[in-house]
This record gives sequence, C-alpha cells and structure tokens, in this order.
Amino acid sequence: MKDSPMTLTIELSPEREAALQAQARPLGLSIEEWLLYLAEQHVPSDSIAHLQKTNPEEWARQFRAWADNHDPNTPVLSDEAMSRESIYPDRM
Repeated sequence: MKDSPMTLTIELSPEREAALQAQARPLGLSIEEWLLYLAEQHVPSDSIAHLQKTNPEEWARQFRAWADNHDPNTPVLSDEAMSRESIYPDRM
C-alpha cells in the first residue's frame, strides 16, 4: 500500500504568521515549506536505520556519504574542554 500525502491545516495568529514569514523569507521559502523543513529536521523522511538490519552495506555507504558531507575543518574541543572536571566543575 502506497502512502498518500497528508493535508494539514494550522490556524496561526497574525503575529505568529508574521514571525514565521520573517524566518522563511530570507531562505526563499513559503511558510509551508519552512514548516515542512523544520518538521523533517525532527523526523527525517528517509531514515536509514532499517538498513542496519536489512542491508548493512547500503547502510555503511549512506553513513559514509552523510559523514563526508560534514565540514572537515570544524574545530574540535580540546582535551581540557572535554574533561570531566570541565564538564562537572562543582563535583570535583
């Protein structure tokens, strides 16, 4: 059985609509597109978790593609910043 699209109606106050429009406009998105984008951040429509059990090679390929998509120049935390003492200063 193929899933059919769902239509959802949300009533927004004028203030909330204006706030959402202000966030969507710089991205070139409508409010509907912006809300769909936000929803997909919390529940990805193309989850690959099932592939770990059904097709580990495809899961690994998609995981590597995801990992390679990140900026390798992102600064990492120092050992000091990651230390237990730094995380829980009041417990030492």
